Amino acid sequence: MKHLVTYRPHLRFRLALLVLACVSTTFVIFTQHTYGYDQDTAKLNSFVQTKANTASMQIFREGRDFIEAQNWQKAAEKFNDFIKAYPRDKDVDAALYWYGYALQKQDRKDEAAAPLVRLITRYPNSTWRREADALLVVLGRKAEVDQALERDNCEIKMLALQSLFQADQERAIGIATEALRATPGRCPSFQAAAVSMLGAHGGARGVPILLDIARSHADQRLRLTAIKRLGDQHTEQISDELIKIYDADRTKEIRAQILRALIDSRTERGNAKLMEIARAGDDLAIRQVAIRYIGELKDAASLDELIRIYDTDKTREIRSQILRAFAERDDARARTKLLEIARQGDTPELRMEAIRRLSNHKRLSLDDLMQLYTSETNPQIKQVLLRAFANSDDPRAHAKLLEITRGSDPIDLRAYAIRQLGQRDDEQTVNQLVAMYDSEQNIQLKMMLLRAFGDSKQKTAVRKLMTIARNDQSVELRKTAIRYLGESKDPEALKFLEEFLK
Repeated sequence: MKHLVTYRPHLRFRLALLVLACVSTTFVIFTQHTYGYDQDTAKLNSFVQTKANTASMQIFREGRDFIEAQNWQKAAEKFNDFIKAYPRDKDVDAALYWYGYALQKQDRKDEAAAPLVRLITRYPNSTWRREADALLVVLGRKAEVDQALERDNCEIKMLALQSLFQADQERAIGIATEALRATPGRCPSFQAAAVSMLGAHGGARGVPILLDIARSHADQRLRLTAIKRLGDQHTEQISDELIKIYDADRTKEIRAQILRALIDSRTERGNAKLMEIARAGDDLAIRQVAIRYIGELKDAASLDELIRIYDTDKTREIRSQILRAFAERDDARARTKLLEIARQGDTPELRMEAIRRLSNHKRLSLDDLMQLYTSETNPQIKQVLLRAFANSDDPRAHAKLLEITRGSDPIDLRAYAIRQLGQRDDEQTVNQLVAMYDSEQNIQLKMMLLRAFGDSKQKTAVRKLMTIARNDQSVELRKTAIRYLGESKDPEALKFLEEFLK
């Protein structure tokens, strides 16, 4: 890669120089993203919230409040009071860290280092050890940096690079490019961090390096990170470069990441490329990814394109992805299109999926559902509508299911409605099903009611099973009731079975 400088093995010396440049007062711990002051205070708040309200913790909480108010002098005083008053407290390590932190915020660097070194030496396994190491790097303490390098502490290296980007971008870019040219060694995640930081903080100077990585045959993880960061630049020129890489590279992961970058870039040419791929891309899976991202645009033009692709493309997978995109949009036109497909789709499968999508996302009104059920003749589609009734919070949907169980629909649909009602397992519904059992004559429906009683945790259902097991005229129904009683593990049911055997 022509923009990467030739690697020289004295990275240790460079990092020593780096430390001297780390004058930023906000430090960041890097994992896959970079973190800062908000994450520090979030951890402090979480730590305090888990503690009992003791006298020592009251002082600690007061120190926390001063940290949040950025009153560094008062915060340092409070944490120092804690350390002096409770030197053997199990939380003294946390107090040492925040004491050093508050001193560092006042630019009292030498004083700040003392409690941090004490924390590291006396409490090497402390949960605040990592933060203490990181803050020592920011303070420019060479001995602590050497120790971190000897341990090959990747997080400390990432922190150091982050701090240098804040303090001296030119030197940080040089070290980042040098690290990218080197072999990963024992800290391979440092290279991915360097790429990400180049994108986040390198400005225009970082773009050519990111492009070189994205175009290269480098480690795929580095390429994916570079492509993501290029998408954050939001320029037409970079979108053009990403499109060239897409057209030249057949790797699915790279192509999918480019699509993500194009949608994140929010550029005209990036959006146009996405639509082109969604319409006529050469890979079905990548077309589906493009459609998913187009669905995120939420504008009229993208919806027009999705409707156009649905109407012209008969590929089952493509249409299914578009149905999902319609359902996830809070848009009246998208809902209208889904309802049209639910009523008059080309195949029963597409119609059923449209109904499921509408009901799952609450885009289909109960009136629409009932109208569809009344006019529908396909039993499978009617079953999907029954599930939609069951998922609805509208009392009318519950009443409709009860109506169907008692009505003139085919037995299979009535049984399916009973099954949907049984899954609710609330006291009112179980009582209604119990009453239905006594008036029902069809054995198949009675079996379905028994199944609902067996699945229920309501005492009414258990007692109804006991009555059936003892008194029902049908031997088959009695046997089924006994089986469900045994499977219920209910104490009352088990006692009944024990007495039944005597």
